Amino acid sequence: MTSRPDKSASGHDGEAAGSAPSFHLGFGAVSARDPEELLHVVVASVGEVLDLSTVDVWSFASDADTLCCRAFWSRDPSTAGGMVGAVVALDQSHDLRRLVLTAEVVERHADDDLTAAEAAALKQRGLLSRVDVPLLSGAEVLGIVSVADARRVRHLTEEERTQLRGLCRLAAVVLRTTDLYERERERGRHLVELLESRRGMVAGYRMEGAADRARSEVRRLLSGISCEIDVVQMQDHGSLGLVPPGGGGLRPWEADALVRQAVELQQPEQERTVHGRTRLVVPLMADGRALGLLQITAHLPRRFRDNEIEMVRLLADQTAVAFATVRAYRALESRSATDSVTGLYSRWYYYERLYAEVARGRRYKQQLSVIVAELDGYEQLAAELDEARRNAVLAGVARALKGSLRDRVDVAFRLAGGRFALLLPNTPGIEAGAGLVAERVRATLEDARLRDDDLGALGRYTVSLGVAEFPRHAEDADDLAAAAEEAVRQAGAAGGNRVVLSVATV
Repeated sequence: MTSRPDKSASGHDGEAAGSAPSFHLGFGAVSARDPEELLHVVVASVGEVLDLSTVDVWSFASDADTLCCRAFWSRDPSTAGGMVGAVVALDQSHDLRRLVLTAEVVERHADDDLTAAEAAALKQRGLLSRVDVPLLSGAEVLGIVSVADARRVRHLTEEERTQLRGLCRLAAVVLRTTDLYERERERGRHLVELLESRRGMVAGYRMEGAADRARSEVRRLLSGISCEIDVVQMQDHGSLGLVPPGGGGLRPWEADALVRQAVELQQPEQERTVHGRTRLVVPLMADGRALGLLQITAHLPRRFRDNEIEMVRLLADQTAVAFATVRAYRALESRSATDSVTGLYSRWYYYERLYAEVARGRRYKQQLSVIVAELDGYEQLAAELDEARRNAVLAGVARALKGSLRDRVDVAFRLAGGRFALLLPNTPGIEAGAGLVAERVRATLEDARLRDDDLGALGRYTVSLGVAEFPRHAEDADDLAAAAEEAVRQAGAAGGNRVVLSVATV
């Protein structure tokens, strides 16, 4: 696989003057079609202009970790549109997970130095070239565009890359528009749905950022009017907090009669102050509840006009959606970052942290070891024990795993079922390194009698462990995870309750 970071292709960089794509969709075409139909027009246009075999666009659903095909074009009319509606889980493909987590452009060509698996993936679909491009809106991954050729190996020219960048920008806009359109149709039934689960998006979902944008937009909408803008957040316990410009934490903020009236009536309210200014309070309403408010105090010899209030109210609706998004994202992140049964980090965070640690190891030329542990006989355990006892056993194993690690250096994860993973930065995978840690974990569990405060004695259990090291056993994160999983499979096949070091080399 050849990964070429080309952030401009996904909408990060502006296009140089004079390098506009050679395909054009006029305003009439945009206004005459709904967003979903326009997406099909865009896909067909790029396929014909770039003379490709297939072009498809996938949207990313962060809450389900899936990609859904939204538009598909094929030079073969008999297959055109056949993939639309297909859903792929990120766990099914390391390439897709990499695209979403790291936002890299991935190119694969039959004449590249591909691994056997990569070559087989191209051959399975009858392709000679394929380019996958993440669609970004700021730091948010909206989806993926894939362009492919089955007739010849295609290394895109610079002009073709410029055309592809135009597609990606337009496709990202259409995807965003489609989602907003669907969200509006379901307004009152659903909270905002999120599109990015790699920890790389957290910085973009902050109350401070949403508040700063709201202030900026108010000044733009009310250009020519000197005003002071306060953005206030309603906290979970009901009190109000002022969101200061640039962040720095909420500051206490007291509501007066005008604020209480605006929030209670869920509508804008204004008054003339004793100092000859005009004050406008607009509540931030989402799903029938106030998430905060905008307060605008203007140096005006008059009241705000209806059209000015309406513009601010529309902005307040957008800000309320942003606040709801931040709240939902924080709740989602909290749920998905940790496993509720064991308290360890989750499978999703495992892959994100694995990619980051491999990148760090490559940059600083440091070793990184992965240990995958499998609870021996888990399937039988799951069938025989009730949920409470099964969870208590898993929690006990998790405590033993975590107790064998270096505090604030090594990290433990629960992957699924009775399978766990340990990341050991700057640690070799030999017997004296990660192998020693794995043996300590194995021996600790073999000798332990697990017990729960409420359920009492739980019995004795053993684990099989597989160890792999970067860069000795793998050249990237996906291969490192696969090497450790193969090693633990061998340990289980050999009877369990043992440690197997990977023998893979690169």
